[in-house]
Amino acid sequence: MSDKKTKILAGVIISVAIILAITSVWDDSLIVDEIPHIGAGYSYVAKQDLRLNPEHPPLAKILAGIPLLFLDLKQDAFETKSWQNDVNGQWEFGRKMIYNSGSDADQIGRYAKLPMFLFFILAEILIFKWGRKLYGNSGGLIALTLFSFSPTVLAHSRFVTTDIPALFGILFGTYFFINYLQQNTKKNFWLASIAFGVALLTKFSTFLLAPYFLIIALIWGLTGKSVIHPLENSRATSRGSRVGRMADLPVVRTILIFIVGILIIVWPVYLFTTHNYPLERQKADTTNLLQSYGNRTFAEPVVWASDKPVIRSLATYGLGLLMVNQRALGGNTTYFLGEVSRFGWHNYFPIVYFIKEPLAWWGLVLIAIIAGIIFSKLSTSQVGPGMWIKEHFPQFAMLLWLLIYWGSSIYSNLNIGVRHLLPTYPFAILLVSGQLSRVLDYLKKASRTMVFVSSFLILFLLSWYVAENIKTHPYYLTYFNQTVGGSSKGHEYVVDSNLDWGQDLKRFSQWVKEKNITKIEFDYFGWADPSYYLGSSYIWTNSQKYKNAKDFRVRNQSNGWLAVSATFLKGSQGPPDQFKPVNYLWLENHQPINIIGHSIFVYRIK
Repeated sequence: MSDKKTKILAGVIISVAIILAITSVWDDSLIVDEIPHIGAGYSYVAKQDLRLNPEHPPLAKILAGIPLLFLDLKQDAFETKSWQNDVNGQWEFGRKMIYNSGSDADQIGRYAKLPMFLFFILAEILIFKWGRKLYGNSGGLIALTLFSFSPTVLAHSRFVTTDIPALFGILFGTYFFINYLQQNTKKNFWLASIAFGVALLTKFSTFLLAPYFLIIALIWGLTGKSVIHPLENSRATSRGSRVGRMADLPVVRTILIFIVGILIIVWPVYLFTTHNYPLERQKADTTNLLQSYGNRTFAEPVVWASDKPVIRSLATYGLGLLMVNQRALGGNTTYFLGEVSRFGWHNYFPIVYFIKEPLAWWGLVLIAIIAGIIFSKLSTSQVGPGMWIKEHFPQFAMLLWLLIYWGSSIYSNLNIGVRHLLPTYPFAILLVSGQLSRVLDYLKKASRTMVFVSSFLILFLLSWYVAENIKTHPYYLTYFNQTVGGSSKGHEYVVDSNLDWGQDLKRFSQWVKEKNITKIEFDYFGWADPSYYLGSSYIWTNSQKYKNAKDFRVRNQSNGWLAVSATFLKGSQGPPDQFKPVNYLWLENHQPINIIGHSIFVYRIK
């Protein structure tokens, strides 16, 4: 296929994916994390004050907040206790601004979501560009297709969260850093620095890029590649000096990239978002948020710097980094395979990743693995590890990232969703696409029968992959493959952001109105305001309210109607204890009359 046709087809793929993403989110309610993110983002651009949501970098939130400046929103939320007095009162502030200030909540959500598609589109373009560069037109198109139509990627491309921005940041930073190592010009140095700075502003987990870049820079230097420092001409006369030789070391130049990226990207953005953050308020907030942080060696410098005019903006970045680290260590109570725990499981991410990706993907992965084994045996040249790294350095770097990130994820206590693996998706897709493109190139020399069978198999799996995506529309977040019975059975394995993140409240309210239900008790896992959509028909309940079905029949105020979010329903698993004396286990003896969007279970018990 010619370059022109390849680019046209890539444009079609990107356009179709964007249409699917936008149309699929139209009837979604704002999910749990979007409430504080949108509120914080608006406060950043309206007030230049970063007192809310410091545990996430501000870039995505700033972009989400910019369109809201054109809506003439009421400023009541800034007069509330959540803004003026509370420490990080992000949840109440976000709900007040979006749902309880007389504004159109759906309009706010849609405006805030639009800029998030930029991260998705830019990641698509970069994956296509890198795939073509490494594997040719076929490799680029395969990689773009696998990325654009991944149900998990598409699901999170629509949310005002940091997950897809982090995916983009990792891809963006790594692409330009490797490009700099391979062609270390002054232009590439600045591009790598900018990309690194942008990556740090997307999510705090991208801080892993620092040790990762140092490792691959060290390995790059050990492979014996020649290097040209971007400032070589300015120090040509001192080439033999020790300082000059030190500056030419890839590790030293990598550290310089870190410094420049922080100075020209991270620092200015944090300066903007802390410009009107009162010094004394920032000091008090930082002290309060880090008072329980165990390692004071890290906490005290951040507290000390939090009211220093020049460096307090960077102290805010340090605060967020420590808050995320503290939460990861503490874990999060969640349900997984019949158990409820806050300490996590080592097999959580491998299993969830397997059941959340289409079987067509795993078929393509299998072909890629088999092809890699066969090609290695067919190779006539015997090369050692060092030579292979030299010849396939981008692929080696991708494999190393997968090893580092997967290793840290498996041993993490924070097991709340496959979304935490999103930073690995681009590299896994590029590596698989590379092997598939090699298969297609090799088949050009094979028999006609082999060409037909193998090409048909790859094309069939890619078509199935895309068809699975279209079939799933608009419920991308709740997608599960056929090994667990599909989306309708996913709640039996995992919940939380894998399936139930509060996205179906609006659909639930539409169903309640269609059925003319005047009262319904509802235990909602989300932070959107049920009263905004359900009005007077909504009665709040929880798992502690009723001991059993008999108790519910006697005391309910809704003529037997009860709705429970999947996360709360499955969170009842396990024996009752002093903290959970009653639960929803009694509902297992009753069949729901409807399940809204796979995430809200509706019962009628009379």
